[in-house]
Amino acid sequence: MSRAIRNKIFWIIIALLIFGFLIFNYFYSKNQEEKRIQETLEKLTEAVNLMESIKEEMPTELLEVHQFLINQIKGKEFKLYQIRPELKGKLIMYHGVKSKGIFVDPSVNLRTEMWIPIFYHEAGHLYWHSKYPVETFEEFQKQLYASEEHSHIVEAQAWNIVKEYFPVKEGVNQQELKLFNIYERETLLYNKMIKGDSGAEIEWKKVIEDNIKVQEQQQEFLKKSF
Repeated sequence: MSRAIRNKIFWIIIALLIFGFLIFNYFYSKNQEEKRIQETLEKLTEAVNLMESIKEEMPTELLEVHQFLINQIKGKEFKLYQIRPELKGKLIMYHGVKSKGIFVDPSVNLRTEMWIPIFYHEAGHLYWHSKYPVETFEEFQKQLYASEEHSHIVEAQAWNIVKEYFPVKEGVNQQELKLFNIYERETLLYNKMIKGDSGAEIEWKKVIEDNIKVQEQQQEFLKKSF
């Protein structure tokens, strides 16, 4: 066998090994993603079950969203999608109006209790648009402030419930600590606002406006999931 043929066979073997590795890596990564999505779905299901156990204690807005979720799950209408790759590291979770589902980054590792406020926030948007449906992205934007404020109210109410009935113990990871501080700050403003604190109401509105600005920065990507 000539040297040229041996070299050709050698490079063919190398190419096959690389190709085989890439195929293995692709399916391994895909399986890992599917596993993480399933784990996240299990945590979200557990979150709803926890909330179901104390639904008698829920304020009106939170109870409406909870019942909406229960009905979706029972009717097998609840949809969970993987977040768009461009939004990984920028958003943990968001909703799709036309898809009527929730998009999540399954690589984010949160304990069940920490998922509750953000999950109910996004479910709050789905509930809002079930009552006030929109057909275009422009119509969606016109309702954005009202929808966002409603979901922030639901989120704050959910965090009040978590703190009272499912308190988060020590050992939070970095992402959980970040969310914990956000939940605490916004819920404190909400609790003050509903007691008539005008200063808290001003700060509360600023929170909504700032959140909308963050969404506007990702508008092109979010539009694709509308």
